Amino acid sequence: MTSQHLRLAAGAAVTAAALAACGSGAASSGTGGVSGPAGSSPAGSSPAGTAPAASFNAADVAFATGMLRLRSQAQAMAGLVAGRTANGQLRRFAATVRSREGDAQRMRGLMRQWDEPAPAPYVPGTAPPAGMGPGMMRGQGWRQMVREHGSEFADHWLDVMIANRSAQIALCRTELRSGTSPQARALARQVLARRQAGLAQLRGMHHDREHQGDHD
Repeated sequence: MTSQHLRLAAGAAVTAAALAACGSGAASSGTGGVSGPAGSSPAGSSPAGTAPAASFNAADVAFATGMLRLRSQAQAMAGLVAGRTANGQLRRFAATVRSREGDAQRMRGLMRQWDEPAPAPYVPGTAPPAGMGPGMMRGQGWRQMVREHGSEFADHWLDVMIANRSAQIALCRTELRSGTSPQARALARQVLARRQAGLAQLRGMHHDREHQGDHD
């Protein structure tokens, strides 16, 4: 086997391991972790006249892949809010989710540097990709949510968004334990702080609804 074939085989193994790492699961409490391979995989050689790709490993790919999938679903969920609940807190939180795209752009940029394919956008109502953990909504859950309104919708939406944010937090923590890309690790630290703040806000809304009544 030629050296080029060996590099292609190694790249395929990294991608498969990364997708498997995304599916190791994340606790909805936000305290769980997802396992990721710690072994490094150097980038392949670059054509003459171009800069070499940054060093990365399977955990870095799993982080970016999983985060982009969860982000895509969160945006789709945020698009449901305005027409289904009058709850001001949920509507403001959803508007914030929809307006922030910088992190996702940086993750896609990293995957281009690594010559790894970015995941396709989330298609509402379809089954999540194989290996994804509990942070991704199943097709049945989406179909149920689009039929809901008012308090029923708000409660369901909060539960799913809490799981989504908890899964993102778990991916960030795994990246900081196992990733080797300096750029991906720096992004994970920044995203982790924001997702922890967002999760606290979501849990606060959930608590208020349980103990102070509905505000739809």
